[in-house]
Amino acid sequence: MTISRRHWALRVILLLLIGTGLACHAWAHLHYRAAQSALARRDLAEAQRHLAQSLKVWFWRADTYLLAARTARRAGDFDQANTYLRRCRALGGPEEALDLEYKLLSVQQGDLVGQEGSLVNLVLQGHPDTPLIAEVLMPAFLQAFQLRNAQECVRCWLEQEPERVEAWRYHAKVCAHLQNGDEALRSYRRAVELGPEDDELRLQLAGELIHAHQPQQALAQFAYLRPRLGDTPQVLGGLACCHRELNHPDEARQLLERLLAKEPRNGLALQERGRLALQFESAAEAEKWLRRAAAEQPAEREVLYGLLQCLKQLHKDKEAAQVQAQLAQIDADLARLAVVTRQIAATPHDAGLRCEAGQIMLRNGQETEGLRWLASALHEDPSHADTLQTLEEHMKKKEAEKEKGRGEE
Repeated sequence: MTISRRHWALRVILLLLIGTGLACHAWAHLHYRAAQSALARRDLAEAQRHLAQSLKVWFWRADTYLLAARTARRAGDFDQANTYLRRCRALGGPEEALDLEYKLLSVQQGDLVGQEGSLVNLVLQGHPDTPLIAEVLMPAFLQAFQLRNAQECVRCWLEQEPERVEAWRYHAKVCAHLQNGDEALRSYRRAVELGPEDDELRLQLAGELIHAHQPQQALAQFAYLRPRLGDTPQVLGGLACCHRELNHPDEARQLLERLLAKEPRNGLALQERGRLALQFESAAEAEKWLRRAAAEQPAEREVLYGLLQCLKQLHKDKEAAQVQAQLAQIDADLARLAVVTRQIAATPHDAGLRCEAGQIMLRNGQETEGLRWLASALHEDPSHADTLQTLEEHMKKKEAEKEKGRGEE
């Protein structure tokens, strides 16, 4: 081969290499753009897939590893997030962004106490990544009942993203915890306006409308949800409650019959059936349903209050006095719980207060919430004696109930 031909061959090979490199770069760029589009739609799984493909070519780009780490963390893939963060750091990625990601990763894995101070400061200072920080802090603050921090955090979030559905959802939850029903309802309305296809959000709005005694509007929400979700207990129970409040007893009765045929021990359905009977049938009929509801929810105040009304109308004075005493204890517990939760909001790291909140919840049949409070007390103080004793007593009680159930079988 002559020198001229060799030069031409080398040029062709070089052009092929350049073309291949450009094609690979274009392929990686397309996947990166697709990942950004998926993130804009909150589709984290699809974004992860595209970023993984992009990194097959852009294995030298720290910024792509950082975005991949953030996406993996938001999707709950903590091991993968750690792997990407290490690679980003090795490639000289920005330390400030890496530090933030490690802190957010730590909070998502349960270490709120160790990170909350610096992260809250960033949010209050208007950090450009406030939405990313807030979406991690908000569930952690609500879990820990740090309502003041949650309130400030979601306020700053909404300042940066006033049309973010999740921010309005969290704002509604905070307002509900603070017993601000009007503001919670307004926030749920706004969230549904922004996310009309979110059925869970619409269910929450419908529930708030019932609590606000707006049955006509709640009925419209449940009617919209029924063909989408089917005859779920929430939908049937909600519709029945609306029809009862709108003085449609026959419709309410039919809905509850359908629900109780599927779930004869559904405490909320039994309670609603008792209310219906007390309002439109007779005290004797209501007593039957409310006693069944009380068997399923022995510490539910509304059930006991309805039962008390029945017993008084039926002149069952001795039984009425017993129920009245139960209600007095529940009311005292609720009053104390209100005080304790306000104190927790002011001093969120007090294990004793969290333990007391858990004890009150357990005493009133709220097992899930009670155990959550006790777990948060141990998070503050792993050796807190009262909390450990309460948990031990609760476990013994549960075991005794299981043994009793096996004996009856």
